[in-house]
Amino acid sequence: MQRKQTQTILTNNAGDTMPWTNDEGKADIYYEVEGSGPPIVFIHPPGMGHVTFRGQKDGLAVDCTVITPDLRGNGKSGTDERELSMQIVAEDVIRVLDDCGVDKAYVCGYSNGGSVVQEMAINYPDRVRGIIIIGGFPEVNSFLLRNEFKLGIWAASNKLMGLISNVLATAHEKRTENRKELAEYVKKVTPEFLEEYYRMGLSYKATDRLGKIVCPLLLVYGQRDDYVHHYRHLFEKYITGEVTMILVGNVAHQIPTKKVHAFNQIIKEFVKENEQLPSIP
Repeated sequence: MQRKQTQTILTNNAGDTMPWTNDEGKADIYYEVEGSGPPIVFIHPPGMGHVTFRGQKDGLAVDCTVITPDLRGNGKSGTDERELSMQIVAEDVIRVLDDCGVDKAYVCGYSNGGSVVQEMAINYPDRVRGIIIIGGFPEVNSFLLRNEFKLGIWAASNKLMGLISNVLATAHEKRTENRKELAEYVKKVTPEFLEEYYRMGLSYKATDRLGKIVCPLLLVYGQRDDYVHHYRHLFEKYITGEVTMILVGNVAHQIPTKKVHAFNQIIKEFVKENEQLPSIP
């Protein structure tokens, strides 16, 4: 199936494409594409942007086509007049796939980015080859996670973007230059829009629709991220298809940045195994 290509394309010094989607009346979504092979789209948590996955871009581009968008209102992506919803954000990612000429991709979501991935797998099963969810949940039903969202809402509503950006950057990056880049990237989202994202994540619920997910699912949790471990039981209970769970040792929530090599190997194995299976119609 031939799909349209983006009308706005830039190139960085390495020659990698850096385009935006261009659909009339809809937000222009910025994304980067590197590598070749089976396509994988990486979905970041609110505020953090595509720079969250620098380790995956560097480590997977030899074997896979790595697609890293900025979600609407984050980073270099725009917005439109529509009210923010998980369905619209999922549609944005589908538009990125259309721009890339990709019919079907693996989709990986980190933390609340995993909710976008679930929405894609539920509403666009023909576009998703398999999904990877890192530290994810189909709903927020625990005291600790609920309070984490409420803390983010409070900080964003009080326009404490310096605090939010420093907390996220310090938690995820060890190297000073990476930490600084992530902190500056977080500040690109307005506090009002970040608050909307947090409220959307807190209220999102996919549990009763998980049975619609037909593609293989890989759940990845940090061994020390025990306050979200129980969510795997909801996925295993309601999804009738293949569900695999991996615990990554010596890490809490920040697997993509703190356990880059191990996580990349997990992704490679998941893709390799599923590329040998017949496609799900």
